[in-house]
Formats: sequence, structure tokens, C-alpha cells
Amino acid sequence: MAMNIQEEYGRSEEDDTHDVVIVGAGISGSAAAILLGRLGLKILVLEKKLSSDEYKANCTTFIQASALPVIRGLGIQEELEKEGAVRNSALFWTEFGWIVDRLQRDKAYGHGYSVQRKKLDPLLRRKAVEVGNVTIRLGATLDSLVESEDGNIVGIGYLGADGIRRESHAQLVILADGRNSRGADLASVPTVRRENNRFVYFAYYKNMPLKTGKTAQFWQRDRDMGFAYPFDDDLTMLCCFVTHDQYENWRGDKFAALESFFDDLPCAPDKSQALRASRMLGMRRLDDYKRPAVHQNLALIGDACMSCDPMSGVGCGFALQSAQWLTECVGDALVRRDDLRPSLSAYRRKHRKMLAGHEFFIKDNATGRPMSFLEKLISRAAVADAKVAHRLHLFIGRVISWKAFLTPPMLLRILTSNVTYARRKDELRAHEPI
Repeated sequence: MAMNIQEEYGRSEEDDTHDVVIVGAGISGSAAAILLGRLGLKILVLEKKLSSDEYKANCTTFIQASALPVIRGLGIQEELEKEGAVRNSALFWTEFGWIVDRLQRDKAYGHGYSVQRKKLDPLLRRKAVEVGNVTIRLGATLDSLVESEDGNIVGIGYLGADGIRRESHAQLVILADGRNSRGADLASVPTVRRENNRFVYFAYYKNMPLKTGKTAQFWQRDRDMGFAYPFDDDLTMLCCFVTHDQYENWRGDKFAALESFFDDLPCAPDKSQALRASRMLGMRRLDDYKRPAVHQNLALIGDACMSCDPMSGVGCGFALQSAQWLTECVGDALVRRDDLRPSLSAYRRKHRKMLAGHEFFIKDNATGRPMSFLEKLISRAAVADAKVAHRLHLFIGRVISWKAFLTPPMLLRILTSNVTYARRKDELRAHEPI
């Protein structure tokens, strides 16, 4: 049930000064509100949506395993399970065969979640309001940033749902307003836009069981990728990322193009009794955006800071993680009302340290190029060697960095496993993961 805007989310206050103002009540903004609010800080969140039940539909919502500690820290894991969220894991297929993680034993990073945003977004907003000192103002549109005499951002101006313009002041303003961040535009935050050479379309289906049960499947076919995800409510999502030069084949009947992509793939979903359960979703243009995690004294989290190729499935996880990193870096300073500059610098360094390597590999793959020589070596080795497959899954799940994956001993193992693959190629390519 949607909460009443005025009573539950838009409390009118004589003193419109807060410790933190957050622009955007999506995944990153709501998570930051929960984590910072628990420190006793007074939080205001602006959200342009008019209802607490509104959500981002255009999202594949494959929350990577790296975000599981944040989910647990937010206290939403049990409720996600009650909502039917699927503990996700994945199998990967390339022309060299199936890559299966048979060694996963780490309970802390054992899985992520696949859950519809229509359940996730309202849950996070509700959890934020339950903190008690968090106010979410729905229907609020950011229209300006308030600067002090020394040029620091000390607040925001916005139009409320009632059409009245207001200002709110704070120690810290956080931009969590997505890849097309209005706040970043107003602050002239340097933005790097990178062209993505693929488009994406996806849809939900009923009565489409996967041969792998509740395990997601990924197929790489030439330069294109196809995914089949099990979801809550017994839904299955079919998703394709396809290079631009093939768009004419998709311009007409996109459902037919999506469904036919999976014809003749090994262990493909059973479409014989499938019923379409959604409209066609997706994006013709997927261009990526990158901004600094801190600009002057503004903090950026989630897609407002870095919006990577959605094919990598990192958006939701990175949104949750960046909210946690920001809280860890600035929380104590906010409580003590200290100078925030050292804490914000620490957040910027941490964001870069944790994600720069992943972002580099993701943007390189977004060009739609063929597999590189190294990727072929890794893929063949992962088919032949369980330890290589395990480390590759941890890297793809963003649990470990590329440096922790491509260590000298692992590179040696990859090379020797390619010798094994060459001897057993026909057997390994024919092997099915079920």
C-alpha cells in the first residue's frame, strides 16, 4: 500500500536544517538514509516519484554476491526472502563449454539476489522511514544547490509536490539521483560519457522453467550475450545484449527477436508453455557515465557516480556498496560535526580503489569487441579447471578484484589448464552442467 505523502513522507518542519540531504530515494539513496540515520543523524531524502510504491522498471536487478554483506547490514535479507527473492548464482557458457563454480564455500559471499524492483524499492524506503529520523519527501524536484560564501554546497532548493519552492540546509548533500543526475548537472560535476556498442531488451515470462532450476544462465554467442534469470513470483527473465549492427533485426517484433535468440543454445529455457508476463523493457542506447565520487563537498553514490554497462549486472550491488562506503567514511565526522573534507577524500579513494579495476574491464567489454586472447585463455581454463572457474565466478560476482583474480600463480594455472583443455576439448565442450 502506498504511504500518504504528507503524513508519512513529507512532514512539514519549521526548522528545515538537517545533517544530511540525499537527492534520490532509489537503492543507493534509501540505503544511505538507513545507514546514516542509524547514527542518529537527521536525514532528508528528496524523491521525485509521487508514490512510495513507484519503482525503476528498467532494471534487470541481478544483485551481485559482493553486496550480500550490505543487504545483511541493512536488515532486509529476511524480508527479501519472504518476498520470494531468489538467491542467485550463475552458469556461463561460451563456445568452449560451460563454466560452473563447483567450489563455492564462502557463506559470506555465497550468493546475491534476484528480486523485482517493485518489491525492492518500496522495501528500502519503508526501512528508511522506520529509522525514525529520516524524512522522505515524495514529489520533490531538485532545482538548485545552495552555496555558502566560500563556495561550498550547504543545501538544496526544490519544488515540493504542492508546487511550493523550499530550501533545505545540511552538513552534507549526497547525490543519489541516477545516471542522468540533475544534481551533477547543477554542480557542473565532470562527467565522462562512454559509448556502449550494445543495446538491451528483456521481458518476464511465466511457465518458463530453466533446466538449471533456480540457477541463472548466461550464454555468450559471438559478441552478444543472452541471460535467463529466475525471479520471485515464479517469473523467468529473458534478456539479450546485442551489438548495434544487428538492430534492424530487432526493430520490428522485439518479442520474436528476443525469444528466437535462445533457439538452439545448449540447455536453453523451455519456452513451449511460456506466457509473456510483462511488456518489453530495455534501452536502445546504453552509454555509460562516470563521475568523481566527490566533487567539491558533494558526495555521489550509485549510478550518479558510476553507471556501468548493465550487462555486467553491477548497478544495484554497487549502489548498495557505495552507500555503505560513504557511511563508513563520513559517519563519525558528521556525528561530531567535524570538517568533512578528509572524510570525503577517504570515500573518494575507497570508491576508486574498490571499483576502478572492475569499471575498466566492464567498459572495455562494452565496446562489443570479440573475445580477447586472454579471455579465451581464461574461458578454456575455467571449463577445464574447477579452481579457475571458482576464482572467475568470484571476480564476475565482484567479490574479488582483478588483482586478486589474475595473480601469478593463477595465470600459471590458466596456462597449464589450457593444455588440459586442448587434450579433452571434445569431451569438455559436450559436457552439460546439469
